[in-house]
Amino acid sequence: MDRIQMCVDSLIEAVKEGETYQRYLNCEEKLKAEPELRQKIDEFRVAVYHLHNDENNGDLYEKIDQFENEYEDFRKNPIVNEFLEAELDVCKMMQRISNRIQSGVDIQIPQV
Repeated sequence: MDRIQMCVDSLIEAVKEGETYQRYLNCEEKLKAEPELRQKIDEFRVAVYHLHNDENNGDLYEKIDQFENEYEDFRKNPIVNEFLEAELDVCKMMQRISNRIQSGVDIQIPQV
């Protein structure tokens, strides 16, 4: 096995053993006991995706206000909030890892 693959494997293990990922897994376990809540969370995540990626949003501020009002009570559920925060923390960690690798390797990438 080459050195890069060994380092990547070590990084994956470090991520899996880390507090951030373990908290995420703990939240996933809680949701296994509540499949209906998990389904609602997944529907919320799809709605967030569409809100962020729909080019025909019209008045974006109005859409965001409407979205926040629609899901305000849902987000007050401690299990929902804990899961979404844990998921966001894992995503941010993965972004930081990716950004660190990209900034440490000098490759000229054209600006889009």
